[in-house]
Amino acid sequence: MRTIAWFSCGGASAIASKLAVEMHEHVEVVYCDTMKSEHPDNQRFFDDVQEWLGVEIKRITSKKYKDVDDVFEKTRYMSGIHGARCTVEMKKVPRFDFQHPDDTHIFGLTAEEGGRIARFEENNHDLKLEWNLRDAGLTKEDCLDRLASAGLVLPVMYSLGYRNNNCIGCVKATSAKYWNMTRRDFPEVFKKRAEQSRALGVRLTRVKGERIFLDELPADYMTGELENISCGPD
Repeated sequence: MRTIAWFSCGGASAIASKLAVEMHEHVEVVYCDTMKSEHPDNQRFFDDVQEWLGVEIKRITSKKYKDVDDVFEKTRYMSGIHGARCTVEMKKVPRFDFQHPDDTHIFGLTAEEGGRIARFEENNHDLKLEWNLRDAGLTKEDCLDRLASAGLVLPVMYSLGYRNNNCIGCVKATSAKYWNMTRRDFPEVFKKRAEQSRALGVRLTRVKGERIFLDELPADYMTGELENISCGPD
């Protein structure tokens, strides 16, 4: 039987992986590879965490798509009531292909994410799950603090003010503030997402409660908070 810690290049999953390695004799730390669509600094963080853990982080990839843009172009779907297609194709499907029925799975969900944990358990009765961050009472901020205390430099996306270290221009985001931060920090990605979403008829953001296209978003509209847009193989 295997214990699998699912690493996503985020702070919480790094701490969940560290606890797993410390608590279990044989742990496989696995990353669903979306590095091509993430900030270049993620490779540096990946390498630092791998050295800190003292075990190899195994990369698994989609057998059909090379990156999230490839998913959007070939499936003609970005995000909607069924979630983000890139998450399914780049993270969930590779997990399904990799996992065994008797594996124990550890995901980086924290103490304040009880609702998400409950929904995942409800939808995945067949999986053996261990929530080591929740059981240790660790929040997302606790995880970031632990990494900093260990001398690990957090991924650049955190220092830029983003709550999550997702792919740049994550289509799970609806916050106008998030998208205008993306326009400010990664203008080429914002332009690409605006063109893709317009071509596919997907209104990715909201202003005053109304869904709009990214090319309709006023550049100075920074109202509201950033939502938690965690994205992983869970």
